[in-house]
Amino acid sequence: MIFRFDRCSEECRPKCTNCGTGGRCIAPGVCHCGEGYSNQRNQSICEAQCSEPCLNGRCSATDVCECHTGYRWRANSQTACEPICSTDCSHGHCVAPEQCECHVGYRRSEALNKCVPVCEEQCEHGDCVGPNECRCHEGYEARLDRPFSCDPVCSSGCRNGRCLQPEHCACSVGFSHINGSVAAGCEPSCQPGCVNGTCVAPNLCLCREGHVPLNGSHSVCVPSCRQGCENGFCNAPGRCECHAGYEQLSPHRCTPVCSPACGSNARCTAPDLCQCDEGYTPLNGSRHECEPHCPKPCYNGVCSSPGVCSCQAGYEAIMSFYCVPICSPPCIHGSCVAPDRCRCFTGYRPSAADAHVCEPICTDNCGHGRCIAPDICQCDAGYAKRWPSGVCEPHCTQRCVNSRCEGGTGRCRCYQGYSLRPFSSSICDPVCASGCRHGKCVEPNQCECLPGYEDTKDPYVCAPSCRPACDNGRCVLPGQCECQPGYAVTNASEPHLCRAQCQQRCINAECLRPDECSCLAGYALLAGSSSECAPVCTEPCDDDGDGGGGVCVAPDVCERRFYRARSTVSGGGGGSGPSCWSMLGGALLLCVLLVALPLLLLRHVQQRRRLQDDKQRVHLIENPSYGVCLAASEEQPHDSQQIDLGD
Repeated sequence: MIFRFDRCSEECRPKCTNCGTGGRCIAPGVCHCGEGYSNQRNQSICEAQCSEPCLNGRCSATDVCECHTGYRWRANSQTACEPICSTDCSHGHCVAPEQCECHVGYRRSEALNKCVPVCEEQCEHGDCVGPNECRCHEGYEARLDRPFSCDPVCSSGCRNGRCLQPEHCACSVGFSHINGSVAAGCEPSCQPGCVNGTCVAPNLCLCREGHVPLNGSHSVCVPSCRQGCENGFCNAPGRCECHAGYEQLSPHRCTPVCSPACGSNARCTAPDLCQCDEGYTPLNGSRHECEPHCPKPCYNGVCSSPGVCSCQAGYEAIMSFYCVPICSPPCIHGSCVAPDRCRCFTGYRPSAADAHVCEPICTDNCGHGRCIAPDICQCDAGYAKRWPSGVCEPHCTQRCVNSRCEGGTGRCRCYQGYSLRPFSSSICDPVCASGCRHGKCVEPNQCECLPGYEDTKDPYVCAPSCRPACDNGRCVLPGQCECQPGYAVTNASEPHLCRAQCQQRCINAECLRPDECSCLAGYALLAGSSSECAPVCTEPCDDDGDGGGGVCVAPDVCERRFYRARSTVSGGGGGSGPSCWSMLGGALLLCVLLVALPLLLLRHVQQRRRLQDDKQRVHLIENPSYGVCLAASEEQPHDSQQIDLGD
């Protein structure tokens, strides 16, 4: 059903779904919306309009946004809503209600219900406290060469041993804990014990002053000769005798003999026992060959001399024992993991043009801009972002009304059906192709009539409105009627009613059309006259023989007339008057006439009223917008002036 019946005005009106506040239904399924509302999406529904889109919300009233369930206002904004996450969303951001998305370098832990950092390798003796960042447990310290490993710390330094756990030294072979404490350092152990000497190395005794080892023994010292008796024993004052395995090179010195001979960087310190020079260590367990010793392992290099690391080809030293690869040119937004080999940082990827350049990755397409950092776009000229992580959108310094911002130019471009308002660069007005006569253009090719005017079949023309409608005339201005030729307004209180005009006075008749008299019911036009009507009696009013005649004085009403006869008397000239019976009859007839005449006049008035009512019953009031209604129907009042034809 495209029309609905209005019981108040008793007429049919067009039906729409919802024309909203300030709107009205102008045609079936077509709303004319009030200010701040629009029916562009559905012509039968007026929806509130907001000058700026409601992000994660809906436009509930003019320029008023309402957030969806699970969203709240973003700081310092009345148009953008952000999702709400009730759980801990640290190191992340809320992308939807109760949905937290972790930042790069973090992952969601369902057990802890929060974002935790991610390390590429498991932290050994430590905890992952940040993306690829380990924090060592108490009693451990980080290793520079292995950032994901932590070594135990021993406050004693764990000399001559290795720190296996915090404050727990494991002594090297030939050493034992000082005072038996695992936290203390290690001292050399000699078996058997040193006699007249001190244990300075595993099973190596240092003789006291004035003593020398006995017969090459590492634990027994004997008195020495004054001038010395190296590697021998003094068998007599000032007499030196070499121990077995030694040979005497001078009177007071015996030199051990090693076979085979000790290699470079080593010296024979005892028979068949080579000792490496300071800063050197045995080569692969050899007893005769030595190699340089570096206190810390050489990372990406070799120990070329005591305590000195030499980097491999393609590497350079950043510390005395740490070499890093060299990339030429240097890696941009990446790290050099091997000579001339780059690995991009998180959020970057290798550039197709240059293997040494890593370009940032943006999850969303920047559109009119370029990606300058992970998920960060830099907009082109004429574009801007509504929020830091958003895409580039056209940007105009002024607000565009009925138009959109044209990207790259900063200018407003009117929507279809609109044109730029003169002397304005951002406001567009609707355009009606044929103009609006007696109205204003409110939407493209849609006119709204001015007050006092109403719609017609032509959508671009509004006609003046007269209420009540003009009878025998036309509406020329709002509330002003112009009568047709031959008609005129005879009553100032009824300016809408034009009555026919007759130059001659209508007698027993009405002027229903210009210069044309129409006899009342029961009357007929007199012969030779166009304006005077006489009553018609069905039965003729004949003479009754009593000296009186009948006259038709009203429709079907005869009135008797009496006449007095004059008689002539012959012979004496005397005359006789009327008889007493005649006089009595005349008196009775006069009484009847006095009683019947008011009744006849009352009947005549009633007949004229009925005739007027019959004329009103067949009179039609036409409204081209809402159809034809009978003015004197049983459901309408008799007075046509009180009929409400609607707006």
